[in-house]
Amino acid sequence: MKAVTDNQLNGELGETLVKAAIHRLGHVFEGRGRLETGIDGTIEFRDPATGRMLGKTVAVQVKTTASGKYTRENESWFEYVLRTADLDYWNSTNLPVIIVLLRLSDQSIYWKDVTAGVTSDERRLVFDKVTDRLDGTSLDRMAQLAVERGRLGSFVPPMRSGEPAHLNLMLISMPEEIYVADSPFKSGRDAIPTLLQADGKHFDWVIRGRRFVSFRDPRGTPLEAIIEPESIEGVDTACVSITDDPTDEIVMIELLRRTMDEQFSVDLVYDKDTRAFHFRPPEPLAPREYKYRSLKEITSATVVQLYPDRKKPDLLHNVRHHAFIPRFERIGDEWFVSITPTFFFSENGSRPHRFASTLLAGKKRLDRNGSIRGQMLLWRHLLANNDAGEDLTPSLFNLAPRLTGPEQILHFIPLEPLMMETAVPEDAWATSDPNAKRMKAETETPPALLLEIRR
Repeated sequence: MKAVTDNQLNGELGETLVKAAIHRLGHVFEGRGRLETGIDGTIEFRDPATGRMLGKTVAVQVKTTASGKYTRENESWFEYVLRTADLDYWNSTNLPVIIVLLRLSDQSIYWKDVTAGVTSDERRLVFDKVTDRLDGTSLDRMAQLAVERGRLGSFVPPMRSGEPAHLNLMLISMPEEIYVADSPFKSGRDAIPTLLQADGKHFDWVIRGRRFVSFRDPRGTPLEAIIEPESIEGVDTACVSITDDPTDEIVMIELLRRTMDEQFSVDLVYDKDTRAFHFRPPEPLAPREYKYRSLKEITSATVVQLYPDRKKPDLLHNVRHHAFIPRFERIGDEWFVSITPTFFFSENGSRPHRFASTLLAGKKRLDRNGSIRGQMLLWRHLLANNDAGEDLTPSLFNLAPRLTGPEQILHFIPLEPLMMETAVPEDAWATSDPNAKRMKAETETPPALLLEIRR
């Protein structure tokens, strides 16, 4: 009796579905037919922008199952064990080989490089149900396998079309009027003792070359102690902010920084050594969460985190504060602030940690683009929240809205994202980095252990 088994039908159907999926994604799948001995076909990549075939190819082995669960499968991941004979054969080929797993019951398709086995057992592949799904987001990683690393200049273009690029710039809206006056002091450092004697509490001003400049009206305030009151004059802000005088530009940069420091003093502290603003810790010292709006939804971050000593858990090893370095730049007739996310490490919430640079370097090595983007959005929300019309986080500690506080002299306006012609293949870069496995291992190490290793 002539017969075709269910396994034969499922195998043929699986290869057909994978071929259709690859074609829908804009690339070419070629099957081998009856003479295949461990490789069902090849995928040749094409430039999605021009349609030009790239001559970059990977070999494919399709494994189809009708239903059921994979080994140790849960909501996030599962395992698949390769046959030793298959792996030996694939390792001898001159093409990179991927295995594609297709389950007919739920039409799920996942793929993996056959050489990506775990360190202890190279036959055992661990599939992530998000990053290893066969779709447009994973094609850049697949295409990177086809790059001939021995040839200089060999590359594949991004496999996806454009995506929005979110700028770390914010437009600064300033008051229309700025106050200038003569001062008997050469610099602000010389003037501070006199201001403190007069019970002055505001430091959002600049004295340079015996000239006082501030967005705050000094008339009738303790600031009159450090200026000549009869010389006070309110002028158009543009007279100082958009002149071609380099001295005025330096004054504006310092004034914007000092005004920001005063305006956000309830939540932030400025550190002169790192030139960064960081979150002010609560009293008594404890971890704190900050709510903010990300690209799509409201989320939160631990902006002040306490790490105990590994050997003496009752002692504090360090405190990590979310921070950012502001850079004020004039573009045309407008002023902007760029946000560079970073971290500030202290010993007790205020005193800088003696190994801060080592701790910061360790944290930066673990950061990925998604993490940095999240930090940038956090700071953008904090700076613009006073104008946003929604009270997600009135203060750092999510308490009642502020009844009193520093005046909102400066307003920060986010810029619309720019649409890029092609997408940035971040996942492909992360996996092709020769340090990727080591960095992933460090990411999975408990934070307290990381700190102890780096001390």
